[in-house]
Amino acid sequence: MKEYDKESIPETTVTRVNKILVSDDFTMEKVKSASGALVAILQWSDAMMKYHELLKIVNPKRAKVKEMNEMLAKVRASLAQKRKMLKEVEDKIDALERTFKEKMDLK
Repeated sequence: MKEYDKESIPETTVTRVNKILVSDDFTMEKVKSASGALVAILQWSDAMMKYHELLKIVNPKRAKVKEMNEMLAKVRASLAQKRKMLKEVEDKIDALERTFKEKMDLK
């Protein structure tokens, strides 16, 4: 159970397990009276089914976050390039202003 791949439970398994979990013959009281160890398995199974349903909501959002992070990386790279170009232009302007000031002082 510890190593079960809960991230990719097949839909057929989910359907079968949910049929069992909603069955009137498979209530917590009946399971307790049958076996104490089975209670933990019932709780784990129920938790896995809830987790599976949540993954249906979360996984598309995870994919969107990944896509947005990739776009952000591209935009940041572009921004870094543009800042480098701006710095070069500002340095050139500073050099021209210094040259202008020197020429004006000479005059």
